[in-house]
Amino acid sequence: MTAMLFLGALAGLQGCYLPEQFTADLELSRNGDYHFTYKGQLRHAKLAKDLMDGKVSPADEKQRAVTILNDLERDAAFGPSTYVGRGVFNVSYDRRGNILKEKTFNFVRRNSRILQLLYHEKSQTVEVRGSSVPEQYLDTLGAMGYVPNGTITVHTNVHVRRENATSRKTVEDETTLNWIINKLGEPALILILG
Repeated sequence: MTAMLFLGALAGLQGCYLPEQFTADLELSRNGDYHFTYKGQLRHAKLAKDLMDGKVSPADEKQRAVTILNDLERDAAFGPSTYVGRGVFNVSYDRRGNILKEKTFNFVRRNSRILQLLYHEKSQTVEVRGSSVPEQYLDTLGAMGYVPNGTITVHTNVHVRRENATSRKTVEDETTLNWIINKLGEPALILILG
């Protein structure tokens, strides 16, 4: 079953980032340490929509791109990013942490969530969730030429309780799960560990 990893709720296409042409990797160990990397593109939904609707002059596009790059780079885990046009940015992201201490991790950020890790202390579980695109935005994103086209891989030695990965392989005590994301409208990624 292919999962629709990552796509953030599009609340009117305001300020949301959409993953595109990407690979994402998450390593999560029993002690809560995680390492998350993302390499690929992020599309700023509002800028892309305004460009499609002819509401943005070249000068305004350039200024908005600078503002968006500054917004992304507030998070030190983002490496150097560049604007490539059409509301699309080439980015790399590399973050390490401990979910047992942090309790929550959001990529890109809480108000534009593409992927989320949550630690539930009561059940002693870690939940990894992607968000799906609301049905009312599928036509708009299709008109913008948006296709996610990416993969996410999770490596973990924590017991897998529930998942909807495209493929899963366990060797000794490490499980590798893969999600292939190549179209809109599929179920959101879910992974529960513990």
